[in-house]
Amino acid sequence: MMQVAAPSPGAEALKHSKFFGGEDGKEAVEQPGVLRCASRDDLKLEVIREISRAAYYQGNSEVSVGGGLNRSKRHVERERLTPDAHGMVLALVGLPARGKSFISRKIERFLQWRGLPTRVFNVGKYRREAVRPEESGRSDFFDAGNKAAMAARETAAVAALDDAFGFLNSGGKIAILDATNSTAARRKLIVNQVRAYGKPFEVVFLEAICEDAEVLEANMLGKVQNSPDFWQLSPADALADLKARIAKYEEVYETVQDHEGAYIKAFDLSSKIMANNCYGRLAKSMLPFMMAIHIGARPIWLIRAGSGEANPQSPKGDRCSKLSHAGKGYALSLTDFVRTRAERYWKKAGKSKEPTMVLTSTMPRAEASVCYLTSSHEQTSALNPIDKGALGVGWWDVECHGNAPPWDEMESRHAEFFSEWKKDPFRTRFPGGESYMDVMKRLETLLVEVEMSTRPVLIVSHITVLQLLIAYFRGSPVEEAWTLSMPKNTVMEISPTSGGGFVYEEHPLIARTSDEEHLRSSDGDSDDRDSVAGESQGGDWSPVKRREPPLDEQAEAGAKLGGKTKRMRSE
Repeated sequence: MMQVAAPSPGAEALKHSKFFGGEDGKEAVEQPGVLRCASRDDLKLEVIREISRAAYYQGNSEVSVGGGLNRSKRHVERERLTPDAHGMVLALVGLPARGKSFISRKIERFLQWRGLPTRVFNVGKYRREAVRPEESGRSDFFDAGNKAAMAARETAAVAALDDAFGFLNSGGKIAILDATNSTAARRKLIVNQVRAYGKPFEVVFLEAICEDAEVLEANMLGKVQNSPDFWQLSPADALADLKARIAKYEEVYETVQDHEGAYIKAFDLSSKIMANNCYGRLAKSMLPFMMAIHIGARPIWLIRAGSGEANPQSPKGDRCSKLSHAGKGYALSLTDFVRTRAERYWKKAGKSKEPTMVLTSTMPRAEASVCYLTSSHEQTSALNPIDKGALGVGWWDVECHGNAPPWDEMESRHAEFFSEWKKDPFRTRFPGGESYMDVMKRLETLLVEVEMSTRPVLIVSHITVLQLLIAYFRGSPVEEAWTLSMPKNTVMEISPTSGGGFVYEEHPLIARTSDEEHLRSSDGDSDDRDSVAGESQGGDWSPVKRREPPLDEQAEAGAKLGGKTKRMRSE
């Protein structure tokens, strides 16, 4: 009979275990914490079991040593998929009017902003270029028994995929194939074509599923109003033809299954996301973004922090500066603007008022810019200006006099660095500081939060940060964000469109002369201020507005003028 002291957790226990008694067949003396075994082999087995039990409950790493026994087929697949692919085909799946094009454009804008070359290839566009919409847009063109139409649709799909390959070969990272891809056979063909191409490209399916009758009705109305397929039809006839097209697709539709590979499923454009075998950047960035996007409308306001009382060119800098007298006047005017516009939004939406989401940097003058508006706001360092490291001290700390950073002065003061910086302004870091890309990365979570919001949003930040945010909303190349003009004392208003883009407007403010006490007495108690949707104080901002159309390259409809705003329709 062998005995051994019960091991303490961990592999070290086996090294320090000692044998007690059990000598030459003599019965061992009972001792607390001692294992009793009939033979040395049994003793070794029992010690190993004890160590494993302890490791299991305490998460000890030794459990995974020699983990080849634990590697399932799915784990091997995960190891293959986790590294970011050299290129990816993101193939949409779904019945018509399920929001595929909306999702495609939103993802394209977001990934482009993240510095990943991305492009949408809309198979419907290829179809219309080959066969005029008056013919190819009718429901009978999508009948499985229409062989000529089937051949035309197949040709369009192949052409779109060929162009997607060309894009990936030329440096693109993600090609979005916007099509129904409604059968398992069609999706298998895409996978086979990608594998046969001979490049390390991956395929991920993104299925748009809509079972919410209200959302579906809104999607169908938007499609018949904007798609070139229905321009020649009355609204009633267009809706009937679209429903007939959907019915033909439903006859053969097959949802994506696990065995088909990596996929994401989006339900009702907002309510649920399901993912299978999605790792790497898909899991890190795209899935949270997919959870955030929705079709709801709400205004988003961005503005530079009010001017500080310190001289931004002084050696003391202005990071701790509070608002100047002029800055307070603009803060009062900002309060009027946001309250009036929020009031207008909630009335038009027919909903009960909710507090505006207010986000500011941690700079004192950014926080002071909203002090008359609300005492309930979120300060976040994500909105702090770019860290210029060893540069800018005493001449460009935070605040800028003009509508763009002082690049000319930086060139004159630091010519050698500026020469290198101009080669890649987006990725080059300031000595000991950040690059524009670094700022973009810390803004990603905040941007997802803004996209997720279903109520008005106000962002108070600084010129370099706002350049990056405006680049996203305007669809401008993020690499050129440093060139964008950010006017002082001007509210930049962003309005989402049903096609997945945004309308951008500028509203210059006029500084109020009223003092703080007048505003506080007009507002009533602090709860009214916190709502941010209180009564207007007269709307002291300039009636002059500079408006720009949504920059949506995927828009297929012509531009129509409505008032002073040029709006582009998208399918």
